[in-house]
Amino acid sequence: MKIITQNKTKPLILSLFLAGALQTSVYAGDNQEKPQPAAPQPTGPQTLVTINGQDITDLETLAFNALQGGQNRLDSQQAQVQLLNQLVNTTLLAQQAQKTGVDKLPQVVAALKMAAIQVLAEAQVNAFFEKSPVTDEEIKAAYDQKYTADSLQEYKVRHILVKEEKEAKDIIDALAKGEDFIKLAKEHSLDGSKETGGELGWVGPSQVVKPFGDAMAELEKGKHSTSPVQTQFGWHVIDVLDIRTQEPPPFEQVKDQLKLQIRQQKLAQMVTELRKSAEIKVEGTQQDSAAAEKPADPATRQ
Repeated sequence: MKIITQNKTKPLILSLFLAGALQTSVYAGDNQEKPQPAAPQPTGPQTLVTINGQDITDLETLAFNALQGGQNRLDSQQAQVQLLNQLVNTTLLAQQAQKTGVDKLPQVVAALKMAAIQVLAEAQVNAFFEKSPVTDEEIKAAYDQKYTADSLQEYKVRHILVKEEKEAKDIIDALAKGEDFIKLAKEHSLDGSKETGGELGWVGPSQVVKPFGDAMAELEKGKHSTSPVQTQFGWHVIDVLDIRTQEPPPFEQVKDQLKLQIRQQKLAQMVTELRKSAEIKVEGTQQDSAAAEKPADPATRQ
């Protein structure tokens, strides 16, 4: 194993990892410091270490670090040396695996294939967003769409949840006759809020399932639903105690979050298009690409 090391006249080759600042040297003469011309910068991958005849380049070392989640910060010579030593140890183990035939084991072959697929997929995602980055205009449009006057409304609400529509109608009739909402909630509601009279506190339409949110938004302050509201949980009688409007969060505060959501939406759209044009066959079924399960839109609210 041969390791390229530092000498007195050349900077450590690992400095290729640094931010790209040019390395310069100075000397003293005539009481003045005169800079030497910067050395020509390498134009391609540079070998950092050779292990049993196998060259490892700076680019491969950075890829090694990235595959580990980029957990090593390469902002110091000590960190760079530590990463290189780790790569040397890993390479030696991999070479030994090849010598002993471990690389031919079916599970290892499968793992290597999947690792290559994962790397290629991530590279394609990076290439896609380099070509079609999320713009500030898209983020601002998403901000305006998300934080509308309606979406900023919050409702102090309580409800009674029952299994059958008829029971919900009977409760609405009882409320019309002046019976107490809290009493009815404690007697009939299947929800965990029954002990507090059905109180849910302050909620926005996006925090509850859509049928509930839509019905809640149509009610005036101090009014309850006059028709039962059906959701996947059962039948609801909804009572709005108060309404308030929240201030939208500052754009800069949510900019990164919105950018991530847009990226997820674009990625989901790209994958969906790929699935539409792909031939996907699942062994043992008649399923084809049209019937294959498609990835869920990450923007879809549960």
